[in-house]
Amino acid sequence: MHRIPLHRPISLIFLLSCLIISGCMSTSNDADLDKPKNQRASLSDLAEQQGTLTLEKFTADKAVRAEKLAEIYQQLLTLEPDPQVKTKVEYRLVQINTEVFENESFGGTDNGNGDDVNLTLAQLKKDDKALTTLIVSYQKLLKNYPEHSENEHIRYQLAKALDLQGRIDESLDEMELLITQHPTTKYLAELNFRRGEIYYNLQDYSAAISAYDKVVKAPNNDNYLVNSIYMSGWSLFKLNRLPEADIAFLNVFEAIIAAEKQLPYQNEFSFAVLNDRYQNLAIDTQRVLSVSLSQQAQSESLVKLVKKQHSSQYLALYQHVLFENLATFLLNKELKSDAELTYKAYINLEKDNIWSARYSLALLDIYHRDGKFSSMHQLKNNYIKQYGLEGKFWHQTSLSIQDELLPHLLKFSDEHARRVYARAQSQSQGKVRVEDFSEAAAALATYLQLAKLPQAADLITRDVLTDEYLYADANFEAQQYIKALKSYEDIAYYSPYATQALAPLKLQSAYATTLTIRELLKAIPNTEKTDENALYKQRIDERNNFDKLFIKQYPNDDRSLQLATHAVQYSFDVKDFFMVKTMSEFVLNTHGVIYDFVGNSSVKKADTSYPIKKLSPTALKQVQIASQLSAHSLYEQKRYQLAEDAYVLALHYADKKINTWGEIRNLLASTIYFQAQTYKIKQPNTAVFHLLRVGAIVPESTYRVTAEFDAANLLLENQIWQQAIDVLLNIQKHFPTHEYTASIPAKLASSYEATQQWELAAEQLLILVANADKKSHKNKVAQAESDELKREAQYTAADYYLKAGNTAKALITFRKYAHTYPEPFDIAQEVRFKMSEFYRQSNEPNKQNFWFRKILSFHKKQSKVSPGKIQPRAIELGSLAAFSLGVAHQQTFKYVKLNAPLQKSLKRKQTAMKQAIQYYQQVIGFQLAKYVPQTTFNLAEMYRQLAADVLKSERPELDELALEEYEILLEELAYPFEEKALEIHLSNAQRSWQNVYDQWIEKSFSILAEIAPALYNKQERTHDVIDDMH
Repeated sequence: MHRIPLHRPISLIFLLSCLIISGCMSTSNDADLDKPKNQRASLSDLAEQQGTLTLEKFTADKAVRAEKLAEIYQQLLTLEPDPQVKTKVEYRLVQINTEVFENESFGGTDNGNGDDVNLTLAQLKKDDKALTTLIVSYQKLLKNYPEHSENEHIRYQLAKALDLQGRIDESLDEMELLITQHPTTKYLAELNFRRGEIYYNLQDYSAAISAYDKVVKAPNNDNYLVNSIYMSGWSLFKLNRLPEADIAFLNVFEAIIAAEKQLPYQNEFSFAVLNDRYQNLAIDTQRVLSVSLSQQAQSESLVKLVKKQHSSQYLALYQHVLFENLATFLLNKELKSDAELTYKAYINLEKDNIWSARYSLALLDIYHRDGKFSSMHQLKNNYIKQYGLEGKFWHQTSLSIQDELLPHLLKFSDEHARRVYARAQSQSQGKVRVEDFSEAAAALATYLQLAKLPQAADLITRDVLTDEYLYADANFEAQQYIKALKSYEDIAYYSPYATQALAPLKLQSAYATTLTIRELLKAIPNTEKTDENALYKQRIDERNNFDKLFIKQYPNDDRSLQLATHAVQYSFDVKDFFMVKTMSEFVLNTHGVIYDFVGNSSVKKADTSYPIKKLSPTALKQVQIASQLSAHSLYEQKRYQLAEDAYVLALHYADKKINTWGEIRNLLASTIYFQAQTYKIKQPNTAVFHLLRVGAIVPESTYRVTAEFDAANLLLENQIWQQAIDVLLNIQKHFPTHEYTASIPAKLASSYEATQQWELAAEQLLILVANADKKSHKNKVAQAESDELKREAQYTAADYYLKAGNTAKALITFRKYAHTYPEPFDIAQEVRFKMSEFYRQSNEPNKQNFWFRKILSFHKKQSKVSPGKIQPRAIELGSLAAFSLGVAHQQTFKYVKLNAPLQKSLKRKQTAMKQAIQYYQQVIGFQLAKYVPQTTFNLAEMYRQLAADVLKSERPELDELALEEYEILLEELAYPFEEKALEIHLSNAQRSWQNVYDQWIEKSFSILAEIAPALYNKQERTHDVIDDMH
């Protein structure tokens, strides 16, 4: 590898620097260390010299800005890492890796004060000869013993010794040879770090980068990792590979923070809070990063950098510091516009961050110094939107951050509101004035929201009520009357007196409510000012309410006289029921309608049978309002019994031609309905009485169906079945399409079941099934639940028909179930068995056998899908079906006669036999002890029967000799069947050995005794065996 010759002992100089720092570390003035005169300026030096590099103030146009940046770049040509940082790095290296030599050569020179530096230098010169001797010894050992196991350590010591003598090229050769010979050496990280330092000092920055990268990848690199990343960044910086250098510098920050035992708080993060060990290095890294960015696209480059490195673990902690450092650097270089862009870049990048808010304030200072007042206004408004109550940041941040933001938010919003309000006042009447006041109202609303926060109490200097009134007036001038009305109302009636001086303001606001509501009424066209116009009616109600409030609050004010007419309506609108009682009592008593107010339970109620008194139109209107509102107030107070009487009175005077009549009738029904609710738990019979009164008194009421349905439910709960049935049938009759009607069949079915009216119960269940078939469910779960209910209803209906003795309907219903619901398997099998039983009772064997085959078919399917879920009962049904079908085919086999020609008749008989055998084999496969012995017996008997039938078969017309041969052939044909019968009977008899014995095994024994008496006709032995078994 080609290297630049080294003309001075650089490493020796570094060693001396390390030793000097070692001697001075106990002092407190590291920054005062002398620097060699010929040493290149570091970033720290550059930072310290900034005071001497100040330029004349200028306007940052493109030409001047380019000149400034060029000046910075000229300074960068000689820029080096901070000498203090680099010295500490190299000292750490010497301290760790030359420990043996230092202990032997310098260990006794440290006396704890500054004199040890001179002693160390003297000792180093004194021992140079010894060091040379040591180098020669190392080289001799390596030459004489090239394969010795300790050569790795010897070559390592040789490289260090050469470095101490300033023989850098030779030291580098030894290090690279050591790495080549021992690629996994334990000194790998240190050696590559030393190589990187040498290459850096040789200005071979590419080689230095390669060496530093190897340190990062090496194991056990803790002592060199941070410094290697740092120096790698500097090497990239020297090569003008600035984006790569920037990434390396960010990695330095990551490594420093990762070394911290406890991470600092993000909102207050600063590198100053980190471990002292890394502070100088962190500061220098920040400085060079800012310099690097200043030579690129500045804030744009920084944004690209942090976005590219967004996955870095700790970037969020210090990201804001990067932008602040760059902005500060640019400001110091009088590049204000670039500093502005830097702050803006961070604000745009991290809008929902407290540092964006803080940097907005820094940006405001820049704008203020430059006289950019328009930009200041815009930035303040953005600050309010982003960090105020309307932004999400406020609601997501901590209380301490809110406390930090609030003073600025109050100040900015107050300034803006008053500035816009003043501008609006200066406008003449017209659209522009209205628009400006609308903007002023919005600005005041923002300020008021902030000023009303509890934590703002100590920050505001004037009573907020004056701003409330200003806000109301702004809305009024902006023709936003609804908002103005609300504010006037709050000031007048809901804001406590702060001082006596504000009392006139409250009175003025109270009267302003009556004026504002009238402006709203004025906005409605005259053609729409009718009682049918809901908006007009609403405005009238509001006008009356504010009039009434004014009268109540200021009874002695002359203006109250004109506002006192409709007090009853006002009181009801605000739910002041006591005032409703008082004013209604006056109106109704004055007109002689009642003796006293119906809402007072201590006095007489209205005489509802008293003739309707003839009244003037005005009086009638008053009585109508008073009687109806008194009833409404009782209703809303849930005093339903008294409300019922009041509504009866109101109906005497209500106009039947208007909608109010029907509404009152429905409310009357409602009072009866709600009376019933109070009795439902403790007095259900009384509740039923009231619920049925709804339909009797107000049959057209919308409450009727609900009341009667509730009555039916109460009757069902109390098992008053027949009355419940009557009510339910009445609902079905009068409300056939009502949604409640859908549930009536289920309730009727339960009632009929309780009264053992099985057939009626079954009919209702089938209605349920039919209704369910008409519905479709988009939700699969709901559809499944509906299908399950239909299945249960179908089965239960069939069962109820059985209980009722209606076999025909039971058969039809079960048949539908069997064809519709193959699952659950066990229940479906039972239904198929029931179908077979129906046909057994009606002596229809073919139909019975059809259902037996169904049982076997579905059993076979279930065995393939879920054999483990087949219950014993299903096995028994399968056994019974197979056995019955086997018996049926055995009967067919029995009835087939063997006539000549034998071949044809025998084939028919064997076919029937084969079918019987197939079913009998299924029985045996089920392994149910109840059926297996008999099945085995029947199988054996079929073979015996076949043998006997063959021997008894019709003979053809033959001569004597041919007939004799034919007989022999028949015997040969019958013999295997006899043997098979014997074998099967024997297998059946052998079940007795397994503690299985019944009449069919006994019969097999009897047949065996008959067929082979010599073997099986031993009665005394057989009985002895059986007696022993049982």
